[in-house]
Amino acid sequence: MATPLPIQQAPQHDQDFWAMLTSQEKSTLRARTTAAAHPEDAVVLSEGAPVSQVMIIRTGWAVATVVKAGRPVPLRMYRPGGLIGLGGALTRAASNETITAISYDLHLLCLPVDSFTHFLQSARNASGALLRLQQARLEEADRLRTIRDYPTAVQRLAGLLVELCRPENNPIRRHDGLLIAHGAGSSQEKLGSWIGDSRRTVVRALAALRKEGLISSTLPRFITIPDVDRLRRAVEAIDAGSVDDHAMLR
Repeated sequence: MATPLPIQQAPQHDQDFWAMLTSQEKSTLRARTTAAAHPEDAVVLSEGAPVSQVMIIRTGWAVATVVKAGRPVPLRMYRPGGLIGLGGALTRAASNETITAISYDLHLLCLPVDSFTHFLQSARNASGALLRLQQARLEEADRLRTIRDYPTAVQRLAGLLVELCRPENNPIRRHDGLLIAHGAGSSQEKLGSWIGDSRRTVVRALAALRKEGLISSTLPRFITIPDVDRLRRAVEAIDAGSVDDHAMLR
């Protein structure tokens, strides 16, 4: 059986739409929604499918992918409090991504698209929260795009690990560092798909980072970052100019 993701209360952030709502707005949505649950690896929404409802994640994680050159390429992660089906709700277009559950359980509140848009029209705070959510998604997409442009696999992987240490990705604080999941609970192969590298390349990159003490693997699906600031400084050095792996790891 798959190892469940650790549960820890994450700080509020702009990708947690639910946390940004008022108590009254939450009550209104609860009255309009139905509950749904999906196991790990279940497809919640398929690319090209019509979007008939908006889904609010209450617990669990999902990943959005698109098919390019015959293989799925990750776009973004959907976190607790996030919205699935938002693009279709706003544009009435078919889904431009496939969304798959990647945590042990994915629990959702679901409501029809029309009901969601009517809710936004009467809830000014929720409309503002939606704008913050969209801006946060754009900024995340820009960061991931920058990471994929780094010249070497070690640098790309280091950049991704720093991204996964962000508070909205719910890392777990431990006595020996910060514990993060491989791409929010994925395999080394999936971790490589985020940065455009093969599993073999990711294994070598992980070994290089581990040798320098920048990471230490503990559980099969998790990585510990002993010193997040050191890893972050290494990645910032990449942004400041071209550096090779040896210089980055010093």
